[in-house]
Amino acid sequence: MSDSKSSVDERLIARFNQELGADLKNSSKCGDLVKYYRSELEDLRDKITVTDAGCISSVKGMIDTGRSKLAELDEKEERVDGCAKKLTDRIETYHQLMGEVGEKMAQIRVLQTVRDYMALIKDIENISQELEACINGKDDSKPIALYVALTGPNSILDRISGIEAPHLKMYARNTAFHWHDVLTAKYSTEFEALLKTIKWPNMNQSLEQFNPSKENISKLVLLAEYLFLVKLPGDQDLLSVKLTPSIICPHYTTPVELFVKPFRLRFQFHFTGNKQTNRLDRPEWYLTQVLMWAKENHIFVGQHFQSPALRAGIVNSSVRLEFVRGLVQLAIEKLIVDIEQIIQDEALFAHLIDEVLPFEQDLKTSLGYPNSYPSVVSVLVQPVFFVKWMAIEKKFTTDKMDAMLNTADPFELLDPANLDELKIPKCADQFIRLLDAIKERYCCLPQPSQQLQFLDLQLELIDNFRCRLLQLYNDGVNPTKILNALNYLTSVLREWGENVHYLHLHAALYGPDADEISSVFDQKIEELNYCHQKLVEELVTWIVHEITARSRPYRYDRWPSMNRHDAKETLMVSATASEMFQATINHLHDMEQELSTNVFMVVVRMIATELDQWMISSMVANTKFSTGGAEQFHFDMTRNLFGMFSQYAKKTNLLFKRINDSCTLLTMPLGSAILLRETLLSPTGDEESWTRALQEVGLAIFDRKATLDVLDRRNDMPRIG
Repeated sequence: MSDSKSSVDERLIARFNQELGADLKNSSKCGDLVKYYRSELEDLRDKITVTDAGCISSVKGMIDTGRSKLAELDEKEERVDGCAKKLTDRIETYHQLMGEVGEKMAQIRVLQTVRDYMALIKDIENISQELEACINGKDDSKPIALYVALTGPNSILDRISGIEAPHLKMYARNTAFHWHDVLTAKYSTEFEALLKTIKWPNMNQSLEQFNPSKENISKLVLLAEYLFLVKLPGDQDLLSVKLTPSIICPHYTTPVELFVKPFRLRFQFHFTGNKQTNRLDRPEWYLTQVLMWAKENHIFVGQHFQSPALRAGIVNSSVRLEFVRGLVQLAIEKLIVDIEQIIQDEALFAHLIDEVLPFEQDLKTSLGYPNSYPSVVSVLVQPVFFVKWMAIEKKFTTDKMDAMLNTADPFELLDPANLDELKIPKCADQFIRLLDAIKERYCCLPQPSQQLQFLDLQLELIDNFRCRLLQLYNDGVNPTKILNALNYLTSVLREWGENVHYLHLHAALYGPDADEISSVFDQKIEELNYCHQKLVEELVTWIVHEITARSRPYRYDRWPSMNRHDAKETLMVSATASEMFQATINHLHDMEQELSTNVFMVVVRMIATELDQWMISSMVANTKFSTGGAEQFHFDMTRNLFGMFSQYAKKTNLLFKRINDSCTLLTMPLGSAILLRETLLSPTGDEESWTRALQEVGLAIFDRKATLDVLDRRNDMPRIG
């Protein structure tokens, strides 16, 4: 809007400027312009007046049309108002009718509900009456069919589950409970009678010896199917038995309960009350008995009674394992009663643990008992008992570790007649076996959190073992023995870190989506490696010191004045080097005999590196060499020192790069040596040309400065300047 206004203003200003001009004297024309424009406005006003004959025809037509439309709208508005009044009257009439009809419909719905309610009651009563009539009949399948119609899938109980009828539901459930008890009692009696006929329970017999007739088995299978079908209505989880706040045993089916019942009676007879077999210090008696019963009978139960369970609609349960669970529950109930007394005596509790763990392991390996099922170990991992268990484990394992290090010779090599690359001290092997035994004890625990507490115990023991080894080293034990123990422990922990068991614990500790898969032992391996490295450095330092301490005669030999060797005579090693070289040979031989191969190879390379640096800094840099002296030094180093290490490395010149470069520079022809020095001292030279010159003469490690320093050790080199 503002833009259009400004454009109009601009046009007016332009027009006024055009008519008035630039001369200020023309301002008198303004009055005339005002009169002119006022006259023009009055003419326009007359033209748009409708009553005026001179009004514009198009404007007049539009106004007339608008007025006629307004008149039509007024007329239609009056008609709409009339229709609205009629509609309002009719709506009121319909509301009255709907109110009357709604009351009738509500009454009809109530009557329909009553009718349906009574029909359901009638259906329940009919089923109950039919069951009453046929319960003692010859056709056992009919009562089962009627009971399933009352409680099974798409049954009456299913139909009323979604309606608000608490009294009807209670009536139906009470009826179902009544017939459940009646039918269960009827078929259970027949089932138990047949079990006695086939001489169940099977005691101390193999499956081949326990061989009931096919007829009896068929009857048992049919009765089992009936009993599987006659189950209590409702959520079966509500039937679970809570033995302790943390141990909940799911309800097991009637056939399994009847299979377990005679075992329960025998168990109670032998392992409760004042019987001699009921002893707190002999938990293995009842654990062994339960395990034996399970092994002797689980196949028979699974072979014959899984099929009737499937036909009865039980598809997510193993009857065989349910039977085993029923037997295991006997031991759980027994231990819950006994453990309050057992926990008071550490020896009894430790013995109980030692018996429960192999029992659990046997259950899982020989019977396939799932981790999710209640188990005897579930009693031990309850918080109040688990704390005591961990304390016993820590005390026992620590004492065991102390004992293995306090023997006459804990570092005696394991099976020395069959040593390969690893030289395994007995104490290290025993410690690894101790760690593995701990893993075997806790791998059957049901929760990862419990297993992680045992893992913490393993890590703590590893740390303690490392500290004990360092303490023994400080007390004067040969470092090679400590190194072998650290090396073996580290290698085993690396291997264990890739084991599925420890990978699962890593996932439990850091989550399955950890940034990278590593080992639960990574930190301990790093600590062991640090100690290992420090001991190796100290060992190498000592060996090099032992060698160099015998080098004085060699270092102060007649190197500056030694005559050239007669080509007709065989060059011999310097007599002054014999003691130094003999010490080197002895130490290498001892280390090879005492250290594991991988550790020894590290030590060899480190000794070579130390000697390589020492020989340059302590001898070559402080000695002048005649041509004969350089020739003898070259022979001593390349044919003797290098030869001592040749059996441990293919290219010994790469072990002694500095010595090899020194020998090359000391023995190269004089002309070549002078030319090399001139090249390195040339003011026009650069780093690239110097490097190329050093490479051309075959130097491996020396730079320009080191090369010039060694060349200056030659007596035959002319002085500069």
